[in-house]
Amino acid sequence: MKINNRRYIGCKTKLLDFIYDSVVELGYDSNNIFADIFAGTGVVGYKFATEGYKVILNDTLYSNIVAYYAWLGSGELRNEFLRDEINKINSFSSLPLTNNYFSNAYGDKYFSVEDARLIGYIRDYIEDNKNNYTEREYYYLIASLLYCTDKIANTVGHFESFLSQVPKTKGIKLSMLEIDDLQPADIYNKDANELSKHLKADIVYFAPPYNARQYVNFYHVLENLARWNKPNDFEGNSMKFKRNSLKSDYCRSKAPILFEDLINNLQCKLIVVSYNNTYKAGSISSVNTISNDQLISTLRKKGKVTVKSIDYKCFNAGKSELDGHKELLYICEVNK
Repeated sequence: MKINNRRYIGCKTKLLDFIYDSVVELGYDSNNIFADIFAGTGVVGYKFATEGYKVILNDTLYSNIVAYYAWLGSGELRNEFLRDEINKINSFSSLPLTNNYFSNAYGDKYFSVEDARLIGYIRDYIEDNKNNYTEREYYYLIASLLYCTDKIANTVGHFESFLSQVPKTKGIKLSMLEIDDLQPADIYNKDANELSKHLKADIVYFAPPYNARQYVNFYHVLENLARWNKPNDFEGNSMKFKRNSLKSDYCRSKAPILFEDLINNLQCKLIVVSYNNTYKAGSISSVNTISNDQLISTLRKKGKVTVKSIDYKCFNAGKSELDGHKELLYICEVNK
């Protein structure tokens, strides 16, 4: 299983060459430190790591941080031990399981009751046996569970809501992760604006939320499974836990102010910002929270700005007219 083998809105897997080539053609080779401060799935940072760059990754969602530690963390991974452990975990499907926290919350909604019982049982097992694992092995097993859980969910690819049909039992089997021998990343679970005040990198890339849709709403089930604090104060039929601290102000009207603050704080040579052109989307939740003019004017205060674009099919909730959609890359060569 690879780091990009998951469903994630805004994932840049299909744009990796576009982003990487745009950096390299300006002369920024692997002698430079690359940071992605809204890293999401981590695939952009992973691409640069495979090209020999020292990488810094940051995100506010712990479920994403788990993946960074699994694929790009430091510390020991005992492959044969992990293979045996995953085989043992996969044998749990034959046990006569009863309801648990996860099945009570999400059974007959996002998963069948049987699948939800097994997911909850596996997560409890990993937590109960945490002392038997190295720190990275702990993250490795949770990452495998998260990715496999996502694949069988009764959703359209995210957890904003579940499908009306009764979920079928699909079974869940953890997989070994494909881990490359790469330089470990520096990993942060911080607010990007706070991190920008102390960040030391040559290239800073980021793709902030483009519109009003909160990422924690899309991935609250996986976030809850990763954190495993077992909250019971859920909201509505979609079973979202209280998550105000995980909501991004980049999804609100103050986004332009935050963007300017972040750019002002960055001390680097090159700034690369991914955004899109849904300024006239039919749905208010799809409209960009930062305008093209605001992006360009803020970046120009920092240095020379170039804007590149590529045709790209984006996520559509069904109410937006998104013909001619493009992914944009705002590149700022910072004044020396």
